Amino acid sequence: MYLSCVRAENFRIFGPGRGDDGDEDGRLELELDRGTNVLVGENDSGKSAIIDAIRICLLTTAADYYRVTRDDFHVGSNGRAKAFTITCGFSDLTVEEQATFLELVTTDREGTASLFVTVHAEAMDPLRPQRISVTTRTGPDGSGPALDGAARELLKATYLRPLRDAEAELRSGRGSRLSQILASYPAMSVQEVDDFDEKADSASTLVGILHRAEYHLARNKSVAAALDDINGDYLSKFAIGSDSLRGQITVSGDATLARALERLELALSPETGEWTRRGLGYSNALFMAAELLLLGNSDIAPLLLIEEPEAHLHPQLQARIMDLLQERAQTDKGGKRPTAPVQVLLTTHSPNLASAIAVKHLTLVAKGRTFRLAPGLTYLDGGDYEFLTRFLDVTKAALFFARAVAIVEGDAEAILLPALAAATGPTFNASGVTVVNVGTVGLFRYSRIFQRDGEQIPVAVACIRDRDLVPAGTPADMRGKLKCAQEMKPDEITRHLKKLTARDSGNVRTFVSDHWTLEYDLAASSWEMATLMHQAVQAAIASKSAWPDAGTLAESDTTAAKQVTQWRDDGKPLETTAIDIYRPLRMEQASKPIAAQHAARLLGKAPITEKQLPKYLVDAFAYLRAGATR
Repeated sequence: MYLSCVRAENFRIFGPGRGDDGDEDGRLELELDRGTNVLVGENDSGKSAIIDAIRICLLTTAADYYRVTRDDFHVGSNGRAKAFTITCGFSDLTVEEQATFLELVTTDREGTASLFVTVHAEAMDPLRPQRISVTTRTGPDGSGPALDGAARELLKATYLRPLRDAEAELRSGRGSRLSQILASYPAMSVQEVDDFDEKADSASTLVGILHRAEYHLARNKSVAAALDDINGDYLSKFAIGSDSLRGQITVSGDATLARALERLELALSPETGEWTRRGLGYSNALFMAAELLLLGNSDIAPLLLIEEPEAHLHPQLQARIMDLLQERAQTDKGGKRPTAPVQVLLTTHSPNLASAIAVKHLTLVAKGRTFRLAPGLTYLDGGDYEFLTRFLDVTKAALFFARAVAIVEGDAEAILLPALAAATGPTFNASGVTVVNVGTVGLFRYSRIFQRDGEQIPVAVACIRDRDLVPAGTPADMRGKLKCAQEMKPDEITRHLKKLTARDSGNVRTFVSDHWTLEYDLAASSWEMATLMHQAVQAAIASKSAWPDAGTLAESDTTAAKQVTQWRDDGKPLETTAIDIYRPLRMEQASKPIAAQHAARLLGKAPITEKQLPKYLVDAFAYLRAGATR
């Protein structure tokens, strides 16, 4: 069996169900896969609340204790909720598992057995917020029998907290995490026998070895000498009358398996033969390996909860950790694995991890809502999923953590659009807008991630693309196979634009250039932008063989600006001027990304306003900024 669903009502960011007044349904309704589940999204979207809901409902194998507090109750428009409910549901129970949880199982009309664990927490006294009643029962609505101790132990999840101190977790000490892990390892059961033979002075089990060590420590000559001095020179002086005071030095604790395991610690082997402290990243990897050892020996619903496994790990090690987790989550088809595959539920803010796993395993969490990206739940088709597996890299995976996404077709747009936004209003970073460069293909393969039936993902997505129609007066060598807008009928242009925006739906909108391409439209939008773009293109030509120094760039900028002024004074139309400015880029005499880089440089000191930009960019920026703040 596996954890198939998590539900929560009035718990933290997750609110109540839809009421009679028509309020939006704010409950958590999350379906999970039996393998790997990755929660992605920006901060404060609800990812940690989901993990903590499971921790409260199922408890964890760690020694930590989650205490429900007043802060766990949802605060909505009507104030703080007085109660919350969390339900975890398990599906696909085997016959043996149904027998194990016999009285706790729920069977539907089709005869399918499921196991539900429901926690209900209620504030008992508003004047004493620390007084909270918490009950744990079975059944989808919590009306079944109480969850007894044995069943609760079997259902406990393994939890790795964010920014964990892996070194401290693996140190020796009473109740250490390592001792708990090792105590559950099957091979340890035979180590509980005390086989210390005092006459033969031999032992092989851990308890026997500990007993033998205690025996010899107590008889050590130095220890005995110190004890004699304590008793003879000091303690005996405190005796009154016939009182006899005599001390004895022993090893602390009793010779049990628990005490033996608590004296063990786990650390990375030294590289040079001498111990030295290693980095936090590898210590975290060692700790995860130990936790997986415990999970690997669980037969019933082994569940691993990890918050931010990327903590302290460099990108390559993040990918290695993700590979291992996915391997442990896979069902062993060869029959070599003696235990159930581990179900993994993790949260992450790392594009490295988000790009290292197939999109179908991701769940996007936004503003207290969850959106699984599994097949059948998005507008992505089978080919899209395969395409994204190949091409969704680290830079593109940033779209999973944005409030708004601008999807562009090239490096020039990725460089220039943030600079234009910063010059005319709040920066993209300040607005939570991420620019994703997908190249010349796959524009809508990425946008379809955010499209689905029903409730839409609350992320504004702007696909910014070229119109690919040349203006009147474009020379044949620049035109190529493109159609000229002036040679087309109005309805032909309408059909052309409709085709470019045909995939728009939900929060995904396509913004098509007003005339031709980004660079041409910028040059044709105003004389101020024509000057800036001519300076950028000429600087790109000068940068073709080697990057020019500051003096050369300044001279190029001045010359280009004077030329645009001369064209304007001579009465040359802006549209014709824009064609001449764009020619070096179109004819590959200069690099578009380098020209964009120079344009971004010039925007840092040029007083550009929205009125001087192409309308389609102004509209796209407004849509993205509004979407990021709603």
